[in-house]
Amino acid sequence: MYRKLIFTFMLLSMVTQLSAKGELMRSLVFPGWGELKMEETKRAKIFMATDLSIIATYLLGKSFNRWYIDKYLAYGALYADADMNGKEYAYIVNMSNYNSMDDYNHSMMIQHNANAFDDIYTDQEYNWEWDSTADRNKFNDLRENSLIAEKIAEFAVAGLILNRVASAIDILYLKNSKSNLGLNAFVIPEKNDGVSLNISFSFK
Repeated sequence: MYRKLIFTFMLLSMVTQLSAKGELMRSLVFPGWGELKMEETKRAKIFMATDLSIIATYLLGKSFNRWYIDKYLAYGALYADADMNGKEYAYIVNMSNYNSMDDYNHSMMIQHNANAFDDIYTDQEYNWEWDSTADRNKFNDLRENSLIAEKIAEFAVAGLILNRVASAIDILYLKNSKSNLGLNAFVIPEKNDGVSLNISFSFK
C-alpha cells in the first residue's frame, strides 16, 4: 500500500507539471503546512489538527501495547509459575490455550501429525501450570488486548500516510482550481484489502 502511494505521487507530479513542489513537500512532511504557505489557514488547521490527533492515537496505541505486554508477562509468572524471560510469542499463545505444559504436550502427541513431536516442550524452563482456568482466560484477555492496541497503532500509521495523501491532493486541487486541469480524488473502502485511492484528471 505504501509503495503504491509513493508511486502515485511521483506519477501525479509528472502528469500535472505544476509549480507546487514546495507546497507538496511541506504537506508530505506535515499535512497543512503547504496550505498554510498558500494562506489557506482554515484548511491548514484541519489537516494539522487531524495529524496531531493521529499521532496521539499512535502513541497511545504503542503505550497500551507495551503496558498489556508487561501486564501479561507478570501475570504469567505470578499465576502460572512460568519463566517468561526471552520466550517466543508462540509460547505465549500456547500458555493462553492450555492450562499446563503437560496438557499442551499431551494435545500435541494425540494429534499424530508429522510436526507434533517437534512442537513438544521438553525443557522445564518452558513449564507452566495455571492456578485456574479463570487465570488463564485473564492472561489471554491481556494478550488479545495487547494485539488490539498494536493494531490501533498500525492503523494510526496508515492514517498518517492517508492524511499526507489528502493534504497533498488538496494542494494540487488549490493549485489547479484556476487552471484547465481538473483533479478529483477519493478513497474507497475495500472488503478485504483496506482502502484504495482513486485519482482522476480532466481537462476543461
